[in-house]
Amino acid sequence: MAKDKEPKEKENKNQITLTVIVNGKPTQVTANVHAPLHTIIPEALKQTGNVGQPPENWELKDEQGNPLDGNKKIEEFGFAIDAKIFLSLKAGVAGVRTAR
Repeated sequence: MAKDKEPKEKENKNQITLTVIVNGKPTQVTANVHAPLHTIIPEALKQTGNVGQPPENWELKDEQGNPLDGNKKIEEFGFAIDAKIFLSLKAGVAGVRTAR
């Protein structure tokens, strides 16, 4: 029976579930630890219904409000199981209109 558990453990080894707070609303996003952190943004936005702004207009921050480098791989951050990542619009993006 131990062999039955091995594939599942290996499969999950590269996955992490992160709690992402989008404008105060928490959601759980499962991601590959080898992917860049910014890859969680589209899924977090979709799950919370925030589709008015494209993913590049959002930024990720830690619980202390420090910006997180979205180009770094998720595993590089060493997130704790209960870590929260905050996703909010970049400063100056809300309500900005483009010239025509």
